[in-house]
Amino acid sequence: MKLARLIELAHRQGHRQWAKAGGHLGMTHSEFEYLRAIKDQETQKTDKDNHGQHLQDVVDEMGVRKASASAMVLKLEERGLVERFPCQYDARAQHIMLTEQGQNLLSSGEQIYEAAAKALLEELSEDDVRAIEIAVGQHRKPV
Repeated sequence: MKLARLIELAHRQGHRQWAKAGGHLGMTHSEFEYLRAIKDQETQKTDKDNHGQHLQDVVDEMGVRKASASAMVLKLEERGLVERFPCQYDARAQHIMLTEQGQNLLSSGEQIYEAAAKALLEELSEDDVRAIEIAVGQHRKPV
């Protein structure tokens, strides 16, 4: 199978799973993407010179305009999913971190992708599944 076809099928399954379950979470896919980007940046930003997640980090991670990111972060903050606090190294900047509620919602969104991955693998041939497992390092143990 060509990689482009695999990406198409994965996208379709992700879209289907979000259509089924996303509404029940009370979260849009865009909100999930922002929560994911914030979480990913949190784990990368830990030392004095690279000391925390700022709005510009979200902009860079998401490839969106700063105004769009600012509006979404404000929305997520109002919903109690993220919190902002002043940066000790740059008085103009604020750190953006997930709250416990935001982490829980992100985890629920990740479960949608787990379901999409399972559904995708069910669509593929055994040879394609084996190739994917080898590529991502998730070999099945022999029975």
